[in-house]
Amino acid sequence: MSVKPGRTEKLMPENSVWIHGMKWWHVGFYTALTVVVLVVINGEADPTISATTIGAMALLAAAYPFLTRQCHLQTWRPQAYVVLLILVVGFLAFLPGSGAILLFVAFPQIWMFSASARGGLIATAAICVAVAIGQLVRFGGSSEDLTGIGLQAGLSFLASTMLGLWIYKIIDQSEDRAQLLADLDAARVELQRADQRQGAMAERERMSREIHDTLAQGFTSVVMLSEAALAQLRTTRLDSSTADTVAARLASINATARENLQEARALIASTGPSQLQGGDLLGALDRLASAATESGCETSCTLPDRLPPLTSNQQIALLRSAQEALTNVRRHAAASQSHLDLLRSGSELLLTVTDDGSGFDPHGDTSGYGLKSIGARLDEIGGTLHVSSAPGRGTTLRMAVPVTGHDDGLPAPAHDSATPALNDPAPAEAT
Repeated sequence: MSVKPGRTEKLMPENSVWIHGMKWWHVGFYTALTVVVLVVINGEADPTISATTIGAMALLAAAYPFLTRQCHLQTWRPQAYVVLLILVVGFLAFLPGSGAILLFVAFPQIWMFSASARGGLIATAAICVAVAIGQLVRFGGSSEDLTGIGLQAGLSFLASTMLGLWIYKIIDQSEDRAQLLADLDAARVELQRADQRQGAMAERERMSREIHDTLAQGFTSVVMLSEAALAQLRTTRLDSSTADTVAARLASINATARENLQEARALIASTGPSQLQGGDLLGALDRLASAATESGCETSCTLPDRLPPLTSNQQIALLRSAQEALTNVRRHAAASQSHLDLLRSGSELLLTVTDDGSGFDPHGDTSGYGLKSIGARLDEIGGTLHVSSAPGRGTTLRMAVPVTGHDDGLPAPAHDSATPALNDPAPAEAT
């Protein structure tokens, strides 16, 4: 049957009312063919007529599954089957026997596989005319036969048309209801998504309040206490070396507290890492290397002059990964030197962090949170993490992030020749 434009795609053809009952139409069709074949075999004395009738029905049965499949209902094939059905039933009307019984199977199939109501009317009229002509030829065409056969054809056309149009109307109403249900389901899904977004925003606001009332307040207190300690230190008489050491440690505490206070405020505002506020990724990475050097591990970095276009999520992931990698070097590697390198390689941006520390076995227990956090961040943007390390031979983290666009002349920088050579890590890798 025809389909009203604008229906939800998922309704057609899978959820069409015709489709739900298709298997029973198939069973009924082949059952009717089997019955007619048995009647012809048992009741037709002429073997030629019997073989011709069975052959015509075999042709129809063979073509049926190839022209009426569900996936073909919106193509030309169902219409081709309707034409074949009219030809076969009309041909059988010229032969004596029970082949004309298929007319009562043909009527519902015509309405099932016609492309429109007009097509169903035309096909119904055509098959009625074909059967009537066959019967007139077979019975001699007398006036009495002409009246009876014409009346029979007219009544058949009228009954088939009334039934077909009535069913057509019911099907259209049913599919309108199905469309309405589909729209309601889509609205329900969208409402659920809106509720989820609203819940996420509410949770986000709650976390912002918690961070503001706990971490931010705590870091503010640390900043105030460190400043007070520095002020008191200036009025206290200590030897110069002790005073310098205490002052340096208090300054480091103050700087760390201020940095983390900025992070807490950035989380509250949900505007991304504070290192990227008012600056760029290259500057933030350079500041990370300088901070790592100040913490006791001599850290150099090699950065390009410019970067390919990066999304905010990619910049955040690269910055956080570099930050976590250098934190691991400071906390766990016992390294004296480390190097941070960023370069473009084909369709990837490679961030490499190398150290000359104690190293570890990548295939052993690496259940720490640091590497998992880096891997998770990179996975969110389609990146990868490769770890090369061995006990006593340092560690290399290679972080690859896919980028789009051309190089635009972006050079792949050579390693800084002034950077002290680090221990080469073992070739073992773990992702």
